[in-house]
Amino acid sequence: MNNSKHTFKYQPNLASSLIVWSWTLLILMVGIVWWLETLKFKWPLALIFGIFIVVSAAQIGLRRVTIDRNLMIFSTVFNRSWLVIPRDQLELITAVKGGVQVRIDGNDYQFLMPKKSRNQLINLAQNN
Repeated sequence: MNNSKHTFKYQPNLASSLIVWSWTLLILMVGIVWWLETLKFKWPLALIFGIFIVVSAAQIGLRRVTIDRNLMIFSTVFNRSWLVIPRDQLELITAVKGGVQVRIDGNDYQFLMPKKSRNQLINLAQNN
């Protein structure tokens, strides 16, 4: 593999994604209910919608998996102790429905990814 850096977007496994996105949509629902109760557009309402947009953009944009030389780095949104995997410790990386499954030290992690990104990630991770 060449020394270039490759980055792909991902979402956590299905259960975690449902929980996180439900909390995010709750912010939107609070804004909609407040708007329907007041029937006027006020600045706190714009703030709520702005928070929803920022949180949504953060959840989409900050979840990345990066392959850089001999490391696979899974970045998260709020937790700064990212999952950093040296490729020689990677026991298994396989395609599962809707994503990829990674096994490190007997622990299985699943991530949701588009099919094209998933296939590229698997190819890059297996080509030492």
